[in-house]
Amino acid sequence: MFDAFRSRNFALLWTGSFVANVGIWMQSVAMGWLIYSLTSSASWLGRVGFAAAVPTLLLGLVGGAIIEHADRRRLLCTCSLVFTLCGAALAALTLTGVVRIWMIMLISVVSGTATAFFMPVFQAVLPSTVPPAILMTAISLNSISFNVARIIGPVIGGFVMTSGGVGWCFALNGASFLVMFGAALALDMPRRQVATQPRIGHVLRAGIDYARRHPLIRALLVLCITMSLFGFPYIVLMPAVARDVLHLEATGFTLLFSAVGAGAVAGGLALAYAGDVRRKGLLVVSCSGVFGLLLIVLGNVTTFVAAASVLACAGFAMIVCIASLNTLIQITVADEMRARVMSMMTVSLFGLPTLGAWILGALGDRIGITHALSIGGGIVAVMALTIALVSPEITRLERR
Repeated sequence: MFDAFRSRNFALLWTGSFVANVGIWMQSVAMGWLIYSLTSSASWLGRVGFAAAVPTLLLGLVGGAIIEHADRRRLLCTCSLVFTLCGAALAALTLTGVVRIWMIMLISVVSGTATAFFMPVFQAVLPSTVPPAILMTAISLNSISFNVARIIGPVIGGFVMTSGGVGWCFALNGASFLVMFGAALALDMPRRQVATQPRIGHVLRAGIDYARRHPLIRALLVLCITMSLFGFPYIVLMPAVARDVLHLEATGFTLLFSAVGAGAVAGGLALAYAGDVRRKGLLVVSCSGVFGLLLIVLGNVTTFVAAASVLACAGFAMIVCIASLNTLIQITVADEMRARVMSMMTVSLFGLPTLGAWILGALGDRIGITHALSIGGGIVAVMALTIALVSPEITRLERR
């Protein structure tokens, strides 16, 4: 299960990303709480999130094409420094009491621009750190890192918010990316030789055409897009659920995030223990369907315990689905197309949830946030069933 840590590069990448992810989740809960405190609007949660996602939506695919010819270690280092500066700026504005919603949006755009390059290059570097036979284990361990941080980060963030204020969460997030910077700087990566550098437009069109023509990758990306638009926004909209439906304070709100993380860690550990699962496609479709149904249930609970239990199960299903989907794409895609296809996945996973949160948040302001979440979950469940029926080769796909 832990063979991947024998690779120095993987151990460095895992450690740096773990510390950075703790900071990210501290900032996420603080940001949501701050925005909802300033606006009392679910749609504003989506708007600010969408502002951060606009660069990923606009540059994500271009970023994948650029990464094909870039120094990947240098790009990881540069993006890490940008995240550090953004965290420091948010901390200064919040702690001095001058923060306004437009300032948050502006800094979110800058941070989102770094994300548009950071996530595809991280995904492109990860497979090179371990042998192909243990790639799914490495991806599972990376998911565990992200979701252990999802448990620890909100708990620490809740303590910091109540004892020192939300601004210190932003400061600690900035500091966490200095660790990521150091880890990226220490990576031992040979210089990649690229004979020619075709025009970005040509590279981009070739990547989109490749994904469109490849039946497995096309179906997986469609499912990923649907989950990102209508399923994953529940994370962004959690402050509205916590305050308006469950009537929780900051501590209870952060514990809901930790419940998602606990379930996701359990899912990641289960995948890492299982190793190379034979029917990955069936696992992706079934877990996405269960995830959608759990969101419908979440839209109908009214107590903290029930919500935390549903969120833990949703975290489990979500991480198993995404890790399996990620692995399927990684082992299927041609190496020369890897960064481009992974950038499409990055656009889906990190750009579309905030657009979906804006849509569902606006709907929630009209009909209630719980009803909006139920509608989103229903769409995800229907799409999972549709993919299983229209593309049955996914569910029958054997281990490679």
